[in-house]
Amino acid sequence: MRSNNIKILLNLIVIFYLPIAGFTQQPSSSIDSLRLKLNNAKGIEKVNILIDISKYYWDVNPDSSVIFAEKSLKEAKADGSDDAIGDAYNALGNAYSSKYQNETALNYYLKSLEFRKLNGNPLKIGNSYHNLGLVYRELKQFNLAVSSHTKAADYYEKAKRYDLQSISYNRIASLYNQINDKNKALEYAFKALNIVNENNIDELKANLYNLIGSLNRDLKNLELAEKYYTLAFKEWEKSKNISGLSTAYNNLGIILDEKGDLQKALEYYTKSLEFATQQRDSSGIATAYNNIGFLYARIKQFDKALMSYQKSYEISVKTNGVDAAHNTLNNIASTYLKQNNLEKASEALNKALRNIPNVVDQAYKQETYQLLSDLYSKKGDYRNAYHYKCIELAYADTLYTQQRLSSIAEMQARYETETKEKEIELLKKDVELKELQFQKQRSVQQVLISLTLLLLAIFFGTSLILTIIRKKNKQLADKNTELFEINKKLKESEKNLSELNATKDKLFSIIAHDLKNPFNALIGFSDILERNFNHLTDNEKKEYISVISESAQNLYKLLDNLLQWTRAQTGSINYIPEKFKLEPLIKQEVVNLNANAEKKRINVSVNASTSISVYADKNSIATVIRNLLSNAIKFTDIGGTIEIIASESKDYPKMAEVVVKDSGVGIDQDDLERIFLIDGSYSTKGTANETGTGLGLLLCHEFVTKNNGKIWVNSSKGSGSEFHFTIPLA
Repeated sequence: MRSNNIKILLNLIVIFYLPIAGFTQQPSSSIDSLRLKLNNAKGIEKVNILIDISKYYWDVNPDSSVIFAEKSLKEAKADGSDDAIGDAYNALGNAYSSKYQNETALNYYLKSLEFRKLNGNPLKIGNSYHNLGLVYRELKQFNLAVSSHTKAADYYEKAKRYDLQSISYNRIASLYNQINDKNKALEYAFKALNIVNENNIDELKANLYNLIGSLNRDLKNLELAEKYYTLAFKEWEKSKNISGLSTAYNNLGIILDEKGDLQKALEYYTKSLEFATQQRDSSGIATAYNNIGFLYARIKQFDKALMSYQKSYEISVKTNGVDAAHNTLNNIASTYLKQNNLEKASEALNKALRNIPNVVDQAYKQETYQLLSDLYSKKGDYRNAYHYKCIELAYADTLYTQQRLSSIAEMQARYETETKEKEIELLKKDVELKELQFQKQRSVQQVLISLTLLLLAIFFGTSLILTIIRKKNKQLADKNTELFEINKKLKESEKNLSELNATKDKLFSIIAHDLKNPFNALIGFSDILERNFNHLTDNEKKEYISVISESAQNLYKLLDNLLQWTRAQTGSINYIPEKFKLEPLIKQEVVNLNANAEKKRINVSVNASTSISVYADKNSIATVIRNLLSNAIKFTDIGGTIEIIASESKDYPKMAEVVVKDSGVGIDQDDLERIFLIDGSYSTKGTANETGTGLGLLLCHEFVTKNNGKIWVNSSKGSGSEFHFTIPLA
């Protein structure tokens, strides 16, 4: 696979991650000078020198860094200055942060903030909030990290340090990117960019353009990604930043590669290689060679591809880039397989196989086993091909589980962060209301004083009083109206968050309950087979294997529905509407499920007009039809009938209507109202004791709604069911 652009992330970390303490690390030549100064220093001067020495030991000897920070605190307390004590506590926080003892660092940063607020220096208060944000991120407390960086930005604005304000917004963008909220990340990246442009802070522009380009690339906005990568390139070109130019050419190459402009992509990869070579950047050189090889392989110039891959591999091995070297070995093996050079492919894969215990990225391991399966399949050794295919699928399941758990964690983090933002907004409005009330009281006092002083001019004074009161009352009324609207929106937000929480609870319920049964069946029957294999009859073995197969299939359906539904909730599914014929799609899904229907001798008929074309996302509509047909088969008795009807809707203009009608057991009236709700979804056994996931109809509702349609059901117990849904005509 093509190399990920790790280099960009490292550049951003260097610029934005180091704790801000107001100093730069002392070179080793000056540490002796600092120690000499320490002998004669007193008070604040001695505190600052001890802090500088502590800072020197961050990377050299973190334990020594802590010792000198503690000495600085002792001197600061003796001096009694709030400013000095705040700086010393901040130095202790930095020292423990360099030891990765984040909980301890957090306590000292909070102490530092307490004393810095007493002193009132907005720059130093901003620095404390910035450091708190960094520690909260390390502790995975994203809502507190966002809140801290927001406060840091406010204080940096008061201190007129717009460069640091921009960096704080960039940190918030990074946090939202980490919890996969790309749109929110873009919002804060543009806030940072606006500050940089308004204040002509040229040194930060290139990295911000590059970040915005990367976020747009993740969102598949390739045109915007190319635009901002180009702006980053121009800034790096203006400042003659060779490392930046190497990164820009690599990014532009990836975009053009994805857009299909392979010749231009090759030109940019080559330029990236030239600049990385000038910088002696081994990682950049290896990445460029790998991407060039990947591109040559795509256009079937395999000899050139192998030459580039070999150079990339040799550099990665020399620089101990284990994952990068392994990825390149996979690419070399893949290229030899395309050439049917099985001996060379086997040689590369044997190297990769020996290296697998050292590889971190699971996807690279999975790819190796996939290539091994393909190799043995080409050799005709189907036993080994099957063996490696099983290992590949095991890695695929592991990656799938990690992705699902990561998605749930992202939902939780986004829920907590949004809740915190709402609380902050409400507090701000409360402060505004109190300020307005205070202003009104002060105005009344001014009026009373004016009455006392202007008794001779009472008519004019009274007129003035009434005018002021009316104005203030109008302002208060306007504010009350505004607060009413805000409270209304907050209640709506609370409802949405409650629904999101119910969604989370439902997911956990399904994971805790519905996963248990198929796993119990898999473990139980496989254990019986293992222990009693030689004592069981062939029929008993077939029966147990059948149960294991059915449990595995049910488990896969549950996990697939969970992933699709979770991705739909988090906005990770791309809906790409297109024009297509409805009748072939329905027939294809009937063919896919025909085996299930034949098991129960159910007759499935399709009555769909061949002329109906619709405009919708084809994959999601196929999922809806598949789920509805699967449900109909599940709840229809042996020998029953199912009819799928597709026509132009009589009740909804410019819409096609699809009906899945069965002669099954029907649905209770009590269940009809909650059948498409998350907190009302349920799973019941089918007429042949089939199991379900409880999410199929939720997916149907989600996908139909996304495609601007409606879904409903007509049914009664014992009289079959009719599921209807509409989608726009083309």
